[in-house]
Amino acid sequence: LTSPDLMVSMVRKGIVDLIGAARPSIADPFLPKKIEEGRIDEIRECIGCNICVSADTQGVPIRCTQNPTMGEEWRRGWHPEKIAPKGREEAALVVGGGPAGLECALQLARRGYAVTLAEAGPELGGRVTRESALPGLGAWKRVADYRLNELRQRGNVDLFTDSPLDADAVAELGIPNVFIATGAKWRRDGIGRTTLRSPPRIAPDAAIYTPDDIMAGTLPPKGRIAIYDDDQIYIAGVLAEKLVQEGYEVSLITPGLMVSAWTDLTLEQHRVQSRLIEMGVSLHVTRQLTALDAGSMRVACTYSGREEDIPCDAALLVTERHRETALYEALKARGDLTTLDLIGDAAMPALIADAVYHGHLAARSFEADPAEVDRNLFRREITDLSEETQP
Repeated sequence: LTSPDLMVSMVRKGIVDLIGAARPSIADPFLPKKIEEGRIDEIRECIGCNICVSADTQGVPIRCTQNPTMGEEWRRGWHPEKIAPKGREEAALVVGGGPAGLECALQLARRGYAVTLAEAGPELGGRVTRESALPGLGAWKRVADYRLNELRQRGNVDLFTDSPLDADAVAELGIPNVFIATGAKWRRDGIGRTTLRSPPRIAPDAAIYTPDDIMAGTLPPKGRIAIYDDDQIYIAGVLAEKLVQEGYEVSLITPGLMVSAWTDLTLEQHRVQSRLIEMGVSLHVTRQLTALDAGSMRVACTYSGREEDIPCDAALLVTERHRETALYEALKARGDLTTLDLIGDAAMPALIADAVYHGHLAARSFEADPAEVDRNLFRREITDLSEETQP
């Protein structure tokens, strides 16, 4: 249960007397107060991604996609609702309207800076908007919705879509502080974590698609499609479900011991694999991609090396993403900006939670003492183990 509207409705209808909202309270610690005061639009609604659960299963500090301050209250001194005001009058340009760009723009605006956000595409939200259209991920749109609602209510923010920028266009704007959040794109050459040292042979006439293609609506002709999942997080399993719904005969191949292995950390793996089996997806685990031809995908057992061909009319490669850094490199070469920061997937392709965190960190660190930022990074609670002195 992650929707505040549903929570309030259930209480008012007498269905329940009390709701314990653990994950929603991580996303917004002030959830009950905001409901009480009628500030529903200000709530950072939990998206149910279970990134918080994954931290618990790994035994690492907790984190949250919606609330990047979670776990940083003591170490960095971050408050989920408060942020230091600007030091002086400055303007900032954020290029890219994905999760990192939106979070960076919002926090800079909250600090009081004049913010311009330029998105090359027709819609804001970046990968969040694209992925939220996939089966079961609709709630993920809340990452963009919350930030856009907050940004649109502020008088010191200008939002632009359909606005691709090159280095000359950035220079013409005359804004000295620039944050590049141009994201990353999925590779179509088969290079990934297990194929880096032995790239697969790809025939010129092989029909190859990437997650970006599928999410953009570019689908292969109906028939057999083989998905190679070297990412092993969640996107391949979700795309397999979508393609089955679209009428394809789907095979899912992964070098992992199970499908979407990372989701074991979020306690979802069993459900993911069970659903794919029920939908008729042919699953092939512990198999590494070695070659792609026009009518088949050749894979090898990760233990024995024995090869086999999986018939397919098209291949969907879910391997690795490459950073979109052309604008950043061009601006860096010019060297005429006061601030130039590369954030989000453009800096390091990772989870949505990481992109939001990076955007938040960039906004908090702007005009801050670098030594102070670094010092907080390594701040630790150290238990005093010295012997107690007896009176």
